[in-house]
Amino acid sequence: MHYQQLLEEIKNRIDIVDLITEYIDLQKTGQNYKSLCPFHAEKTPSFVVSPSKQIFHCFGCGKGGDIFTFLMEYEKISFIEAVSMLAKRVGLEFKPVNKSMSQISKEKLYELYETASNYYIEQLKSSEKAKNYLKSRGINEKSIEIFKIGYASGEKNLLYTFLKGKGFDDNLINSSGLVNNNNDFFRNRIIIPILDLTGRVVGFGGRLLDSTSQLPKYINSQDTPIFKKGENLFGLWHSKQYIREKGYVMIMEGYMDVILCHQYGFKNAVAPLGTALTQEQLEKAKRIFNNLKKFTNRILLIFDGDEAGVLAAQKSLLPLFYGGFIAKIVLLPDKEDPASFLQKYGEKAFKNLISKALSPVDLIMKIYLEKNLNEGIHKFLIILSYIEDPIYCDELIRELSEKTGVNESALRDQLKRIVYSKSSKSHKNYNNDIKILSVPKEEEILLRIAISHSEKINYIFQKINIEDFENELIKNIFLKIEKLHNHGQFSTNKLLNILNEAEKAFISKLIINSQIDEDLIIQNMNDCIKNLALKSIDKKIKKTAKIGDEKILSELIKMKKTIMRNYNG
Repeated sequence: MHYQQLLEEIKNRIDIVDLITEYIDLQKTGQNYKSLCPFHAEKTPSFVVSPSKQIFHCFGCGKGGDIFTFLMEYEKISFIEAVSMLAKRVGLEFKPVNKSMSQISKEKLYELYETASNYYIEQLKSSEKAKNYLKSRGINEKSIEIFKIGYASGEKNLLYTFLKGKGFDDNLINSSGLVNNNNDFFRNRIIIPILDLTGRVVGFGGRLLDSTSQLPKYINSQDTPIFKKGENLFGLWHSKQYIREKGYVMIMEGYMDVILCHQYGFKNAVAPLGTALTQEQLEKAKRIFNNLKKFTNRILLIFDGDEAGVLAAQKSLLPLFYGGFIAKIVLLPDKEDPASFLQKYGEKAFKNLISKALSPVDLIMKIYLEKNLNEGIHKFLIILSYIEDPIYCDELIRELSEKTGVNESALRDQLKRIVYSKSSKSHKNYNNDIKILSVPKEEEILLRIAISHSEKINYIFQKINIEDFENELIKNIFLKIEKLHNHGQFSTNKLLNILNEAEKAFISKLIINSQIDEDLIIQNMNDCIKNLALKSIDKKIKKTAKIGDEKILSELIKMKKTIMRNYNG
């Protein structure tokens, strides 16, 4: 099936309302559906879905488009991945063209890891020892199923033999990170799959069952083309919907902590994979946070309440501020982790702990109040120098002044000196400025008419010169409409298939927010064509007047009068 035909067929088989309803609640309002936007925080619904046009648009944040756009935005995946997911959903075969060898290898690795995951799941079913361990840790059957928990036996090459039997190549198996020299990497361990943001298995964590062994208690599968330990968070795929709903994420230290939190209803919990969130790990932490930032900028850190936990919480603040996050900290009672605390004291006690979360200033006071408060203040100001958000920084400075009694102006002066002293170093996120161009009204109206009344397209193209458009976005959309129209293939769906995301968002807004009086379409269209023509002539007149060419200037003035006469008469 041709690529464009495939996109059309997917859209024909998947209703946008049905798809979006799987992610958020939609309420019918007239011909459309509305909801709170899943892509930004709001109190009044501004997210609109049009079943007749098969598009969505948020009038709050401006995101909009078709089923592919929604899936890309919500799941944070590429266009090709969105097409692949939706094609699979409706039973259509999709093979991306021009695949490189690395892409082919990645696809085989994904397949191998999924096969290995299923193997580990089956192994757990036949191991009473492994099942008893999970039971002793308080993990129930539902959690085992949700997190696809498995087991690797103590035998040295059972997985290797299984994968060979499934037809996987020897080189692929031994380079997968799960087998080395035909020997299994994980042995006698509980196996916990690590998923990427699309739900694919990309790695594993293994928890040793033998408590007397000198081997590491936890190990992760090795880095591969599809998995980088320092760039992943365990539980993020399971949590992303709940992170959006709650508005924040809880970061803790272990796999079991995350699983138990989800089991007890705290489903916005994740854990880094052995990567300390410290200044020394700044770049790795930054890559982790780039994924997390797609869902929230608010973090609740959960740490042990002992001295090591408190210091670890302090060290985490710098990369969090550097990543643009707002943070609070929960310190657990001594010798407790989230998993053990939940099992001993339950959900209500854990909620109570969360409600008493410390601010970063509270944490600094706790560490340094009985030591050297000035040292603590200075260290905290260094951490504050990494904050990109001036409002959040201002709030923390005021809180620091109030709780320490140090003059606020003095704190601000000291912070300025710290920022200045490190200004030669590059510790900033370099975000490209988005230039928002004003949209001339006549250009927008003509585009709206072209999309909503395709029978008028031919007339519009006869009367306008696309190069006269001032807005580059609209100009590019019209060029794409022209290309489809010239081949007799124009439709809104086909247009959406070839637009970029910014163009889709703009088009979705125009379609949903149509304000053209159906009885005045011809008049509106001609008024816009006239205004475009006059603007173009006026530019030429101005340019010619500067040159001083009287003959050309006279001709242009005559042309302007003709335009006004033709459209006014």
